[in-house]
Amino acid sequence: MAAYDGSCLIRRVGINEAGITMLDLQDTKNAFTWRWFLAKKESNRETLAIALAAMTSNKNIEIIVNDTKEYTEIQRIFFLAQG
Repeated sequence: MAAYDGSCLIRRVGINEAGITMLDLQDTKNAFTWRWFLAKKESNRETLAIALAAMTSNKNIEIIVNDTKEYTEIQRIFFLAQG
């Protein structure tokens, strides 16, 4: 079971030195404030695409992670049409 499944604001997205997508996120209900999360290697491009789409359209994303510690790997990511 996931430790966190919720809506997030996205402030920054980038690629680290290992080529992994990194997202700077904050929970919309303040469960955590700005923290970096990492894409899974097998969904790196898709995570980047979703993050960029959310940022350019000023929308939120939903993530599922096993922990909310910084640099935790994102298990699932969704683009939210509202918010």
